[in-house]
Amino acid sequence: MVSRFSHERLRAGSVAAVTLAVLLTTLVLAVVLPNLWYGLHDVSDIPLYHYYASRMAGGEVPFTGSFLVEYPPLAMLLFRLPGHVGDAADYAAWFGAWMSLLTLLTAALTVLAARYLWPGEGRAWVAALLFPLGVALTGAIVVNRYDAAVALVVAGALLCLVRRWYTAAALVVGVGFALKFTPAALLPLVLLLVGEPRLWWKPVLAFTVAAVIPFVACLPPDPAGVWHVFRYHMERPLQIESVLGTPMLLGQLLGADWAHVGQSHGSQSLVAPGAGIAAAASGPLTLLAVAGVYGLIWRRRARVAATADDPVLAVLALLLALVSCSKVLSPQYFIWLLPAWTLVATRDRVLAIVGGLVLLLTHVEFPALYWRLVAMDPAALAITILRNLLLLAAFATIAWRLWRLPDDAPGAGTRAPAVPPPSETPRPSGTATRR
Repeated sequence: MVSRFSHERLRAGSVAAVTLAVLLTTLVLAVVLPNLWYGLHDVSDIPLYHYYASRMAGGEVPFTGSFLVEYPPLAMLLFRLPGHVGDAADYAAWFGAWMSLLTLLTAALTVLAARYLWPGEGRAWVAALLFPLGVALTGAIVVNRYDAAVALVVAGALLCLVRRWYTAAALVVGVGFALKFTPAALLPLVLLLVGEPRLWWKPVLAFTVAAVIPFVACLPPDPAGVWHVFRYHMERPLQIESVLGTPMLLGQLLGADWAHVGQSHGSQSLVAPGAGIAAAASGPLTLLAVAGVYGLIWRRRARVAATADDPVLAVLALLLALVSCSKVLSPQYFIWLLPAWTLVATRDRVLAIVGGLVLLLTHVEFPALYWRLVAMDPAALAITILRNLLLLAAFATIAWRLWRLPDDAPGAGTRAPAVPPPSETPRPSGTATRR
């Protein structure tokens, strides 16, 4: 009787917290974002999406010699989804509506994960406030890029990890790979949480099916068109807002006049001494940063596997490693962080503040000051440099948090898992830049 009452109370509390998050996020999307100090679709990629959608609507097949694209297959499906390809304004409105819907779903999954993490505490209500705040801090880019779909993938993976649905988590991560590659970095975390390698076959199979089938389906009639997606991103130069470009921006701010801006691969790149070396080093540095995070997780693997909330910390650390070391750091990448940042921020004030400032400074710079940054305006340079330094501070802080995790699994003085033992089966209960 008590158990049934507790379950009903948990469900009622979950519905209330999710409803609050969705309502507040709706308020941000409908009232705040359209009334900021810049236009809702300033420096937007929607015209490019509309162009691709129009070609597909006309019967052309992407990933062929005459229709090469830089986006993975599931992204192309998203571009086709809004319809209304005959009118650019209608397409933009419907695309924004779809991204708003995905953002609301992300809010719901994030707060639901918080509710399962801390069923007897008020942190889910804090998460219901933090997520819409994060959307407001991120700005209108939420609705004019498709990265809201990536955030939904991250939120879905987090919920699966919290519930210990590891095969489902791997499946979601695979979908993320076919959407924008990056979520694949979470697969080793899923496998680590599963435990012994003999148990990995289900999540590996789930990931492979979700990640590979969309690409395989696009191979005929032109396999080279699929390879172009990977080659395009490997060949991209150092982007102007990247953390690796910070020393060059700092030199420019101090009067060195050694940095200039080029146009390549649909975005603005840095042309400066060392830019090519930094771009070439970004791949190894990213692998090293991700490997370093996994090394920290491995040190405390028993605890991370036994707790419900430490994997959330690991997810945010992995995402911060990816964005901090990449040669391309577009503002929309910060949308990916919203679910994990929301959950971590409910229990960590330092990361809440530093992460919030990273989002805010990115929003201040983009899109309103972006062209001033391209012109090497000192104020825009200073804001971008400060944002990048704070991003590194956030990464260093979360790495320190992982390092400082106690040796012991939950027991004396630590939180026991807030979820049932591991189970593989869910239990009922105008654009000027292409970025």
